[in-house]
Amino acid sequence: MRRTSLSIAAGITAVLLVSGTPAAQAAVSAKDLPKKGDIVTAFPEMADAEFTSFTSKQSSVPGATCDTAEIVKVKRLASIRGVSSAGASYVQSTVVQHSSAAKVKTYLKSYKKYAEDCATFTEPTSGGTVTTTLVKAPRLGQSTVMLQQETAVAGVVSYSSTVFIGDGKRAAAVVAIDDAAIPASAIKKLAKVAAKKMK
Repeated sequence: MRRTSLSIAAGITAVLLVSGTPAAQAAVSAKDLPKKGDIVTAFPEMADAEFTSFTSKQSSVPGATCDTAEIVKVKRLASIRGVSSAGASYVQSTVVQHSSAAKVKTYLKSYKKYAEDCATFTEPTSGGTVTTTLVKAPRLGQSTVMLQQETAVAGVVSYSSTVFIGDGKRAAAVVAIDDAAIPASAIKKLAKVAAKKMK
């Protein structure tokens, strides 16, 4: 895979994930995420990727306009990101613990609304045209939202696919970006692992 530009929705999702768990559960950590091997199994082209992990107490949600994101406070976020050695392929999995299940539901609804309100828009910095499609999501967790995006800049198109999973007070997100369409089977395979790990 070759990444030519970062799609807006994928950029937003890359920094946060939501999943649900009982209030007594410990804060999310690396153990609640897919491992490097899980990512490579779903996306073999990531075998040579450089992987990094991080935690945070901040995440993002769609902003006031289609090309912006809003930073929000969360209980804890953990993420693993892989970028191929050629700087081409990009895959990230994130899990976020929120203070309430209601916030998780609102989070998933915000991305569904984003897909509906931002079906097509122009990204002002690059002048690129972004097309967002809400697609049938796999049944994972208590609720799932799946988005696909195409970003066309000067005749060059990049693609992204994102699965959001909500379960109780936790949410998870799996994002893949490439210069070719993301196979639904690959992103769903990784999302299934993310849903199992996030509990």
